This record gives sequence, structure tokens and C-alpha cells, in this order.
Amino acid sequence: MKIIAVTGSAGTGKTMYAKKLARTRGFLYFDSTQFIKDYKVYTAYDRSLQTYVVDTKIFVAVLTDVLQGFVKEGWKGVVVDGHLTHYLPKKLVDHVVVVRCDVKTLRKRLTKRKYSAKKIETNVEAEIMETCLIEAEEQGHTINIVEGKGLNKRIQRKNI
Repeated sequence: MKIIAVTGSAGTGKTMYAKKLARTRGFLYFDSTQFIKDYKVYTAYDRSLQTYVVDTKIFVAVLTDVLQGFVKEGWKGVVVDGHLTHYLPKKLVDHVVVVRCDVKTLRKRLTKRKYSAKKIETNVEAEIMETCLIEAEEQGHTINIVEGKGLNKRIQRKNI
């Protein structure tokens, strides 16, 4: 079974991309954000950022068990969507897709979602600093980068 993790800052287009990728490959689409809520792998809720605080070690351990269950069920592949999916172990994930977006478009999308000013700035900063990409590289993943507001430009980036 093939596992593809799709990661990126909030508002970059990762869910749209992940769903399309899963559909075109005949893979199962898996929403890790909903998983965090359903399996309660968070330690708190940060009201100022309107988000759950996730213990990434617990997240990875529980999600790894769930994904291995899909292997037993005979799925051809799974596309795991979420901004923490790049923390999954390299031995489990075939490759990571990091979805990027220009800052101007990102800011508009997050404003349209009615995110607080603090949450918008936190996510824009994460995008500028390439947080998800750098963390995926630190994990040693094979990475594809999808960039542009239309998500039509693909760039290969090798591990560091």
C-alpha cells in the first residue's frame, strides 16, 4: 500500500489537492484534522488561535496504528491530509507533498474564513518561513512541492 502525506500551512489548498489526488489514484482520502478531534490526540484548545494543541508524538503513534489498519483492509493507497502529516515516520510514508501558496492569496483565503488576525499572522508567518517544508525535510521524507494559487506548478525538491 502506498501512503502519501499532504501537508502545508492552513489555507494553501492542501485539502483540495489531497482530495483530487486521492480521487485520481483511487486511494482513500484521510482527514487528519478530523482524526485529531475524533481520537482526541490533543492536549488543549488554544482559544486565541482557534486550534487544538497537538502532542505530535501521540498523533504519530495513534495515526500510524490507524494507517496500518488500512493496510490490513487491503486499500491500494491512502492520501493523508493535514498540516502535521509530515511528522509521520519516513518508513511509513512513501512521499510527502507540501502545498505552498503565495502570501497575498493566503491572507485573502484566511480572512475569508474569518480567522482572527493572530491566527492569520501565525499561518502567514509559517508559510513565509516554510515551516512544513523544513520539518518534512528534517524527517528525511521524499518531497514534492506544489506551488501557486492555482496549484498548477509542480517542483521536485530532494531531501537535504
